[in-house]
Amino acid sequence: MLDRRELTQVIADLGLAQRLIASARRHLASAELVADEDAELAYAAVHDAVRKAMAAMLQAQGLRATTSGGHIAVQHAIRAQFAASMGSLLRPIDRIRVTRHSAEYPSSDTYIDADAVRADIPVAKAVVDAADSAVNHLPVFKT
Repeated sequence: MLDRRELTQVIADLGLAQRLIASARRHLASAELVADEDAELAYAAVHDAVRKAMAAMLQAQGLRATTSGGHIAVQHAIRAQFAASMGSLLRPIDRIRVTRHSAEYPSSDTYIDADAVRADIPVAKAVVDAADSAVNHLPVFKT
């Protein structure tokens, strides 16, 4: 992923990683608050919480997605490294990304409601919790 310039090496920053985790937690709290009034916005917050939690894990290792790699690079990098230990937590992540994408670029049959948001908040929270537990223990990536 580094060779394809989907990821780049940065200075590992545990403080920034922890800020990303805190932001992810705020996004989940916001999703709960606005789910009934604006389910699409709430679902975007659920997706962003997952993405920021995974980005925090990369940041702790001194890695970050590039603009060409984008959100999918974060997901692929985490899956490549942690599928064995986080497999069940990571399985729904692509579905969450695709659902958020359909809300951003809807078709006539796209529909996201508060129930969909509430169903995925615990899924996202599990990813955020796992990332929070991991960031302090991840080694800096070395090429």
